[in-house]
Amino acid sequence: WRLIYGLLTSANTMLSTLALILLFLYIFACVGLELITKNEAIRNHPVLGDFVELNFNSLFSTMVTLLQFVTLDSIHTIYRPLVKEYPVLLLYFLPLLLIISISLMNMVTAVLVESALLQANYDREAR
Repeated sequence: WRLIYGLLTSANTMLSTLALILLFLYIFACVGLELITKNEAIRNHPVLGDFVELNFNSLFSTMVTLLQFVTLDSIHTIYRPLVKEYPVLLLYFLPLLLIISISLMNMVTAVLVESALLQANYDREAR
């Protein structure tokens, strides 16, 4: 029961985190469209051209692709081919990884743990 109550009381935090993640995904998707899809060398590359067309062809498609960075779901398939040919793109993918995957997710964990500890203290005082 305590776990369910903790999740219900942290719904506001979860929604705020979702909004932050969507905001950062939107910002990085806009930057990614400018850096990757507007680069003629990448678009004309024999291997990367199709890859970019598949994963970075629109704002929505780019956001869905970058959603993999939130869950760390096989992100090497996204950044490795691009960074291997154009190492300067590491300056785009590294902040994306650090901000979205590590910082925001650690912040969510910290808030949930703090909420659980606060609830445990309230329960202890109520006894």
